[in-house]
Amino acid sequence: MTVDRPFLRIRPMPSESTSCVSCAASAAGFDRRQFLASASVLSLGALVTTACGDGVISGPSVIPPFPSTPFTFDPRPVTALQQVGGRVVVSSGPSSPILVERLSTTQYRALSLVCPHKGTIVDVRSAEFVCPNHGARFALDGEWTGGQETASLAPVAVRTNADGTLTIGGVPTPPALALSSSSAVFVTSISGGTMAPQTIAVRNDGGGSVSGLQVSLAYAPNQRSGWLNVAIDQASTPATLTLTAARGTIPAGTYSATVTVSAPNVSTGAQTVAVTMLVQDPSSPASLLLSASALSFTVAQGTTPAAQTVECNNGGGGSVLGITTSVNYAPGAIGWLTTSLSSTTAPATLTLRPIITGLAVGTYTATVIVAASGLTNRTITVTLTVNPPGLQVTIAAWPALANVGGVAGSVGNVGGGPVAIVRTSANSFSAFSMVCPHAGTTILVVNGASFRCPNHGALFDRDGNNLPDGSQLTDDLKRYTVIYTPGAATLVVTL
Repeated sequence: MTVDRPFLRIRPMPSESTSCVSCAASAAGFDRRQFLASASVLSLGALVTTACGDGVISGPSVIPPFPSTPFTFDPRPVTALQQVGGRVVVSSGPSSPILVERLSTTQYRALSLVCPHKGTIVDVRSAEFVCPNHGARFALDGEWTGGQETASLAPVAVRTNADGTLTIGGVPTPPALALSSSSAVFVTSISGGTMAPQTIAVRNDGGGSVSGLQVSLAYAPNQRSGWLNVAIDQASTPATLTLTAARGTIPAGTYSATVTVSAPNVSTGAQTVAVTMLVQDPSSPASLLLSASALSFTVAQGTTPAAQTVECNNGGGGSVLGITTSVNYAPGAIGWLTTSLSSTTAPATLTLRPIITGLAVGTYTATVIVAASGLTNRTITVTLTVNPPGLQVTIAAWPALANVGGVAGSVGNVGGGPVAIVRTSANSFSAFSMVCPHAGTTILVVNGASFRCPNHGALFDRDGNNLPDGSQLTDDLKRYTVIYTPGAATLVVTL
């Protein structure tokens, strides 16, 4: 990768020494452009010394905080990135330098090194970032911690590719909390026996990083409790959730609980695991039991919904044989649900997957009938909600949206840029582009109530209107359409 930054240079203060790497390069006959074009990876020490003098970037009035066009970077030959916690600075094109940090064996974090206050390149230190101009200080995750009041350093989208390279740049995607499974079934009998623990991987399927993981447990009402223990090995992804069940003196029957895994500011909201403990009585007749009696899918047109599974087990003695499924559709549309069984003998896993091709926006329902030879049938009610194409937002994932007037910034991307959402009433929301109309800079949320352009000071109210008391007059923010059904857990933002 060749780095070419024809308009970007740092204005150094006069000095008797040439300890600054870029100044030394100039003394040796290289200008700033040639120096940056000669390498795509700068050592942390080199970056600190290149922020000599006041560090003010001269050139165009707008310095992109991250590359609008993603580029590919190979971390494998870079010594510092061979271990977790390693950091390097990468430069590409006319954007700011980017700090890339290895968070785990598979995850990386990238931050723009442009101070949001005045566009200065910050100094990289061992435990923080510091703006050499006005003293703003930032933690290693980019959060502003003190000094000149400003926003946090801008996160940069980074994705690990199958070949081990990284794709860096573009508008950052928000973190997306995900689990490797949404259900777990424990089977035991009244005669005792130990049930092996089950583990579920907790991961981030989006950008940035997920931290602050929390786990809660709720038992089904009017059922026995205390039979399940949950533990998570760390508060950030990737993490492992361990489920351990113990029957104790609980009699034969089926018992249910819900485990909720949550984290702040994730686009997917809290994730749940439906846990079932089946206590069999070998002396009783065979019976077909299902781990769920209802499922729901919510999906946007043009996307592929993930499958969901239901466990089929024997609640008594003997055997459950000849398991089959059939689907009855409610009026409106047919053929949109597929079912498949891992076995026709219990225990078996039933997989359900919607096919939304050709479906109009709306809600569809169906009943899946699960039968077994000589036994009572069981049913599963399936609800499919098809939304217009656009950004799906889980409201609970953004605490600010719990209250009227709350503002949530960078909840996702629409039209190539980040989106802000405002709760305007108990049953309505508005959405705006976070791209400043003046020069394309990503604006910031100020005090949870308004917006500000960090480059030229344009101010906008929570309705997206440009305010005259800002230092830059420009057009109002671009508004998007919000589709929301009162009481729903999600909303959709469309162009």
